[in-house]
Amino acid sequence: MFGEWSKVRQKIIELNGVTCILGKTNVGLHQGYLIDTAIIDVPLDLVAIIITHGHADHFTWARPIQKRTGASVVAPRQDAPLIEDPEINVRGMFNWARPPVEMTTKLFIGDACDVDHYVEDYRFSDVITPVPLPGHTMGHTGYLCDRVLFSGDLLYPEAVWTQYKLPYSIDVELTRRSLDAIQNTVFDWLVPGHGTPMSKEQSNEQIALHRRRLAEIDDMIKRILRKPQSTEEVIYSVLRELDIEDSLAQYWLSVTTIKGHLSGLVSTYKVIYETTDHRVYWKSRE
Repeated sequence: MFGEWSKVRQKIIELNGVTCILGKTNVGLHQGYLIDTAIIDVPLDLVAIIITHGHADHFTWARPIQKRTGASVVAPRQDAPLIEDPEINVRGMFNWARPPVEMTTKLFIGDACDVDHYVEDYRFSDVITPVPLPGHTMGHTGYLCDRVLFSGDLLYPEAVWTQYKLPYSIDVELTRRSLDAIQNTVFDWLVPGHGTPMSKEQSNEQIALHRRRLAEIDDMIKRILRKPQSTEEVIYSVLRELDIEDSLAQYWLSVTTIKGHLSGLVSTYKVIYETTDHRVYWKSRE
């Protein structure tokens, strides 16, 4: 299932003495701590494998690396169940029913691994500082080591927005607060989960872009909702306007993200909703 990940050529660089293994999913390696996972062909002497969040492209190699090195697996408390039982993520996407196989995404179906410690309780050495960054998932956490911030999937670089147009998140307002948290964190380099490492100045530019794109999606939804629309109609309108790939797996990923925007717009008093004839209808207040 993850064969295509193993075909991606990796590039190893050092930033402030921190090893960064760049590939399909970027990985950090510093003083015995591995941040997120990938197929790694170099010798490893690990204290712990530290996971940013419970999506398979970030944790699925934890179990074989743990068996190989004897390292502990450390993950955020709220995302640990997704790592220990990935079916939770799959069912959550489908309102807790079991979705047909064709409606699942490989990003949620990973090789389960026991979590030995929660990030919140773990005693890190002085070289690792957890930075809570919820929004992509509830427990999503970045890690700062020697002024290099591994930000997982919270900050989407421009290349990700160009490719996907509606990148996955579960809570737009939490994401905005976490973008603020990144901007307020002191670091020299930021390594996103996917894409090219960037300087602090470059990260500020990408944060501004991310905020603009979130605002543009909100504005699009408010425009669409000048006339009341059912949930399914909103989803259809957004996917058509953004020209999102017409596939079952992409549809269900997009449903979560669009509902996240709807929830954020309701919480900020920009959209209202009501139930009529067994359907939920949404309408812009503007």
